[in-house]
Amino acid sequence: MIGVFCFRNDLRLQDNHALQEALYACDLLYLVYAFENRVWKSKYRKVGFHRAIFLLQSLHDLENRIKSHGGGLSYLFGNLEDSIPLFMNEVKADICFVTEENAWDERLAEKSLSQKVSLKTFYDKTLVHLNDLPFKLEQLPPSFSKFRNTVEKKWEVRACTPPLIGLDKISNRSSRLPSLANLQIKEKTLAQGYFSFLGGSTEGRKRLNEWMWNKKCISTYKKTRNQLKGPDFSSRLSPWIANGCLSSKEIYHEIKKYEAQYGSNESTYWLIFELLWRDYFQFSACLHGSKIFHSLGLTKEQASHPEPPRAETLFQRWKDGQTSNRFINANMNELRQTGWMSNRGRQNVASYLIYDLGLDWRKGAQWFEQELIDYDPCSNYGNWLYISGQGNSIKEIRYFNTTIQSALYDPNGEYTEDWT
Repeated sequence: MIGVFCFRNDLRLQDNHALQEALYACDLLYLVYAFENRVWKSKYRKVGFHRAIFLLQSLHDLENRIKSHGGGLSYLFGNLEDSIPLFMNEVKADICFVTEENAWDERLAEKSLSQKVSLKTFYDKTLVHLNDLPFKLEQLPPSFSKFRNTVEKKWEVRACTPPLIGLDKISNRSSRLPSLANLQIKEKTLAQGYFSFLGGSTEGRKRLNEWMWNKKCISTYKKTRNQLKGPDFSSRLSPWIANGCLSSKEIYHEIKKYEAQYGSNESTYWLIFELLWRDYFQFSACLHGSKIFHSLGLTKEQASHPEPPRAETLFQRWKDGQTSNRFINANMNELRQTGWMSNRGRQNVASYLIYDLGLDWRKGAQWFEQELIDYDPCSNYGNWLYISGQGNSIKEIRYFNTTIQSALYDPNGEYTEDWT
């Protein structure tokens, strides 16, 4: 049987269950990646410079790893349901394999593709497998705390997929990785932040080993996680997780190895805690579908509030780091210049946009979608809904006082000074 495996947000060879199943099933397997129109040519689903750079680096690393096994990677242009059937017809393929996604557009793409070709999907997106939850998805608890407490009573994380078998079945057909110009992304100078991100599994594993094993930063992570300045207060693993260069299971089992050697504490657990938060947003997006993109989010009774006069001007100043608040400006400048921002910064700038400026939270979410190198629709929109009070754990106000926040987390003003 001849098959096609389409990489999506699983840009890795290790711990890739769907790819292993494709290799088991096929006598010849073509590997492809599609630059979808809904992402690259849509007015509201943009990919900015930093995000594009990280993706292209990740694909280049994936290419090299595939070539080291004698195979090739082909690039398609167009939505999955359009580009894959054409490719399959060209190479006379019988079946297509993909890893399932949880977000609305991606799930619609899977459904549309399945109506045109023989499609086999495999779920492998979360730390806790969807089928291992101690409840049906429709019974997802309304808050993360309830979700975590319920899941941890019946805790199970599956083992990582063993090293791939059957790599000699991969076709050596390949095509040239597109450039920024090919993708109509304007080139600009990369700014030097506190840490330089490079896409790909190779760099992701390197960062994990350095941060966890060489520097042992995970042992103090709970104490440092709210800082703003420096390379190691955070694991900074989120871009590699979002693009699928690393899996949540890989990181979890690495933490367990570390704990076995150096002992466990609140800090080693806290990274697992955050991976569970990611799981919760993934499951919530899967359950609620397109609601996570709507103004009212997951709420029913709350009414939308009209935006203030000069809303577009206020939004532009927020994006450009030109508000009257230097602390907010610093965080927004770091994002715009590097494609990354701390978790503490994200909470503050989101609160400021929603409550201080009175703007529609979706404006901020869409800007993050364009700029963040660790963009993931489930986590991004889930977090924005959470701050807006229109997501899970609904509250009327989740306001961050930036004067108090800057005094707590940037007491000497060093971070603010660096970015303004």
